Amino acid sequence: MMHSYIPSAKELQSELISKPAISMGGQKVPDVTVVTVCFNPLKAGRRELLAENLDSVQGQTGVAVEHLIIDGASTDGTLDFLLAYKNGCHDICILSKADSGIYEAMNRGIALARGKYVIFLNSDDHYHQADGLSVSMRALEESGCSFSFAPIWAKKESGRLRLRCPHRRLHKAFVFNVICHQSMMFRKEDLLEMGGYDLAYAIASDYDLMLRLVASGHTGCFVNHNFVTFEEGGFAMQNKKRNMKEKGEIIKRFHQTAFGVNLSDRDATSLVRKCSYPRKYLSVYIKSQEMVNRSFLMLPQDLTSRLQRRFNYAKYYLRCLLS
Repeated sequence: MMHSYIPSAKELQSELISKPAISMGGQKVPDVTVVTVCFNPLKAGRRELLAENLDSVQGQTGVAVEHLIIDGASTDGTLDFLLAYKNGCHDICILSKADSGIYEAMNRGIALARGKYVIFLNSDDHYHQADGLSVSMRALEESGCSFSFAPIWAKKESGRLRLRCPHRRLHKAFVFNVICHQSMMFRKEDLLEMGGYDLAYAIASDYDLMLRLVASGHTGCFVNHNFVTFEEGGFAMQNKKRNMKEKGEIIKRFHQTAFGVNLSDRDATSLVRKCSYPRKYLSVYIKSQEMVNRSFLMLPQDLTSRLQRRFNYAKYYLRCLLS
């Protein structure tokens, strides 16, 4: 097992506040744990978004859910807001404790999760389909994959929604983060095996985790069900330079592990900025596509989708050839 960044659950459980499901007087061990990380959301003017987040998790059907909220010791009344929230059919558990950042908080969520499956939903985001968790869990059960992923709605600050379809861009999954982690459901045992999120990265550790899973031979299944609305304009968007730097380091490490290729810092940076392989790495691109085919399963198999994937592959290959 590689180095683990996940803390001991015993160290945290004594500070965990539990709110059993009201309608059921508490429920059985959950199938899925939804982890929401937050810090001073009320101060940031996001009270309504947090309430929408909570409501959307409570509205999930066909699955036993635990909503685990990891609060970074907020000072704006967030804990009181959470304690006053009237949950219905699903348990809520709250940990309010200072942390070093989002990924330490997410690792605490992994440690405390009681569900067989874990999914992360940022405090600004919500589920707009009540069966999203049950559909994702069923896909994992049927496929035996380590994680699932799905299309999402990305909401701009203007309120305009944009559809993100990761299955159409998987040909560049190893140079660009095409999968939004809000739609990814994981097997908890695999998160533990991978050691959780690498705390060396402040922005792109979710991308690093996905690449480490794939490089280790784990697979992901596509769920053709759009159930998450994601608010754009977060920490990554506000720190683009650092985001690019971290992704360059992650891509460099991945190519060494997966393909035995030592990218220079310049080439790794170029991959992040241009999202295409220089001509001298065309053989690596071909290997990357073989890994894409092995790693991402249950993609749409209708004729239009298959032709679109072939076209994207060919177009991207030409782009690399001319770079």
